[in-house]
Amino acid sequence: MKRRLFFAVTFMLALAMLLESTCVAAERGVPDLRERPYYSIQAKYNDAASKVTGHFSVKVPVRGEALTELYFHLYPNAFDDWKWGAESRPEEPGYLKVRDVKVDGVKARHKNKGTLLNVQLPTPVRPGETTQVEMDYVLKIPKGGMRLNRFKNTAFLAQWYPMLAVKDREGWHIDPYTSTGDPFYSRMSDFEVTFDIPEGYQLITTAQDFPDPVSSSVTLRQANVRDFAAVITKDYEPVRGKAGKTKVNLWYQKGMEDVAQELHDAAIAGMEFFGKYFGPYPYKEVDVVLGETGYGIAGMEYPGLVTSLDKITTRKGERPAVNVVAHELAHQWWYGVVGNNQVKEPWLDEGLTTFSEFLFMEEKMGEDERDLLVKAAERTDEINREKGITSVESLYQYSDPIYGLMVYTRPAAMMWKLVDKLGKDKVLEIMSTYYDRYRFQTATTRDFIRVASEVAGQDLEPFFDRWLYFKKDRAPEKKK
Repeated sequence: MKRRLFFAVTFMLALAMLLESTCVAAERGVPDLRERPYYSIQAKYNDAASKVTGHFSVKVPVRGEALTELYFHLYPNAFDDWKWGAESRPEEPGYLKVRDVKVDGVKARHKNKGTLLNVQLPTPVRPGETTQVEMDYVLKIPKGGMRLNRFKNTAFLAQWYPMLAVKDREGWHIDPYTSTGDPFYSRMSDFEVTFDIPEGYQLITTAQDFPDPVSSSVTLRQANVRDFAAVITKDYEPVRGKAGKTKVNLWYQKGMEDVAQELHDAAIAGMEFFGKYFGPYPYKEVDVVLGETGYGIAGMEYPGLVTSLDKITTRKGERPAVNVVAHELAHQWWYGVVGNNQVKEPWLDEGLTTFSEFLFMEEKMGEDERDLLVKAAERTDEINREKGITSVESLYQYSDPIYGLMVYTRPAAMMWKLVDKLGKDKVLEIMSTYYDRYRFQTATTRDFIRVASEVAGQDLEPFFDRWLYFKKDRAPEKKK
């Protein structure tokens, strides 16, 4: 195809996608694309140097009050000066360096300290206006990094570009990086990413991808997602299928053939299950990438793309990691579509996702292991008595073992207790109502409790106070 025709076609496709997303936003009452940041990223991958270089820009709509500065997270810089556990220390460092920072075409003052970049705006930008920040960047991919990693002929790109920090009523959220949990809080945005990669590599991304290996540069677009992840690989083969209208691809490496089809079947079943009970999945494609190829690589969620182990060890021996696939795909609903501040209230996505995983495993796989959740809940009561910590804390309050118990398992046990109290159908109605009401937005613990009480027709605050905040029971208030 000639270059002129290629650009004409891609422009029309992009315009159609943006018009479609605007109409959907208007119909559903969610912010339209003019109120979302628009990222444009050029990314050239050098496999020999384990580097990505290019140009970055983001158009930022201003709401609420005038802005005089912007903050960006440069998360890869955490791997340049690792300050956390030795077991998660990368074998080789990584970084994200930026230069030639401009605001609306004018060179801008900026300051980079660790994983945070501050950009001063030459003049204040008023509500209703937009400002565009651009810069050149160099990403060095660490070896053995958490989430961001290079392994053999595969590069995992997560939180790999300058990520605009969230500013809301509480101010700028410029929380520091930590290796416990997911210290990433972002708002819905639109993306246009052009990859230039060596011939023969396959791109697996948040967007709807090209089915064949890339032989030149390609441009991918995805609207209304929280971030953009990618895997650049020569090591993976796909199993393809559909869950309704959604393409579901499972990517596996050599040696995983014995579990690939079973896990792909589980992925399709999971997408159908969660779509049926919670609400429709709004995007056209989702990818599942298998294999623990670096600390924390397998078992992570990104919009349109998740990673998972291929096998897990259980009391009954080794088996395909169906529950991990189900868990990460449930995150497409809880974190991907319905967002929350994962630093401030991590239980809200992880707890609901763990409950969703157990729901799926019980109904579709015939496995009921709620007794494990009950035991874990008993242990969290002990931890609360000893340390005073609850399930509604910021990431920085938890050690890794306590984080898992308080953020994942106790809230999941709580939701099963709610099933005992209200019945499964009513709890599923709570989940679907919560999903419908907060799609493409950022919800809070109070929002979830409010929805639950409304759907149940009773004051459930005492119930959640006991389970989440470890407060003593009080008599429920009578409805007026």
